[in-house]
Amino acid sequence: MPRFLLPILVAFLITGCAQNVPDIPLAEELYTKIQEQLIMAQPGDIITLPAGEYRFDRPLSLDGIVGVTIRGAGMNETVLSFKDQKVGAEGLKITADSVTIENLTIQDTNGDCIKLQDCTGVTLRNVKTTWSGGAKEANGGYGLYPVACTGVLIENCEASYASDAGIYVGQSRGVVVRNCYAHHNVAGIEIENCINSEVYNNRAEENTGGILVFDLPDLPVVNGHSTKVYNNTILSNNHRNFAPAGNIVGIVPPGTGIILLAAKNVEIYNNDILDHKTFGTAIASYHITEKPWENQDYDPYTYDITIRNNTYERKKALPDLSKDFGKMVNLVFKGRPQDILYDGIHDDGREGGTNPMNICIEQAGDDLRFAMIDAANDFDNVQTNLTPYQCVDQ
Repeated sequence: MPRFLLPILVAFLITGCAQNVPDIPLAEELYTKIQEQLIMAQPGDIITLPAGEYRFDRPLSLDGIVGVTIRGAGMNETVLSFKDQKVGAEGLKITADSVTIENLTIQDTNGDCIKLQDCTGVTLRNVKTTWSGGAKEANGGYGLYPVACTGVLIENCEASYASDAGIYVGQSRGVVVRNCYAHHNVAGIEIENCINSEVYNNRAEENTGGILVFDLPDLPVVNGHSTKVYNNTILSNNHRNFAPAGNIVGIVPPGTGIILLAAKNVEIYNNDILDHKTFGTAIASYHITEKPWENQDYDPYTYDITIRNNTYERKKALPDLSKDFGKMVNLVFKGRPQDILYDGIHDDGREGGTNPMNICIEQAGDDLRFAMIDAANDFDNVQTNLTPYQCVDQ
């Protein structure tokens, strides 16, 4: 190349590159701008986040302002990363009513990606949460985390790599989770201590456990009830359990489709529950955890359960041996995964003959593996006859 052409070529390249660099503000500038908008917002305001990937080192928050919408340019277009977080735990914390969060991704928080607490009227739509380093115990506990809320809608969201639950709703009333994708979490979707919840048209895949309906003791709200789980695809939830020690979801064995723990009035129907190596659905009292509690009002039993018209297909593999639930399945069934497993622990004060807890199962097919394992009596009287639990018209 002639020497005199080199400066011209360099100038051309610099000019061309400069023309192609988008005018994106520094993350610090954008953080300050967004947080100021959240502080100064008026009821009904829409706060728009631009497309791009931005790194923040502290959480964003909205407190007490009604009717605010936080809107990105798209689930995979606006990405807020907290990989360099030095302050706080959440990515976005909301304590405000009638809030909508949509069209964005939050990732790599120290704690929960999005936490909403004591809110009335919550909509999470087209939101993605994840930890980019994959499945690690150090990941935050929850992706989407509404707690103590009323009127919760979570739709068209994606959550992955949470060390507790990707999509979690706790101690809330009037909950809908629909059309979401939860994968590679310990629990894909968890409904805990809630009243009147519906979970439908979701895909829970490659988690440790697909969908959990739990009621736990010693929380401000106990004895949740009335959950419907229907029209979901619950597939291959055989991922290793990477929950931190002491976490309640640490009891969930890889190869779990659904667990009901101290759950009341739950309907499970029209789901595809496929390819699990330990069990498709477990019905269990809190007693099976062998953990104590203090709240005298807490009811540890699971009852008024309907399971009908689901499709069960088992994975051809040995049940999990890393957790007590899986060891129990191996002990009782000698390496044979089960479709529906009932611990048989019942409240002696309830009437109902052989089925005092009102477990109603209506599943077609001769290949269904069902067992009542008599866990309260060290598995002395395991029963595989479904007849006592088949639905009876009232």
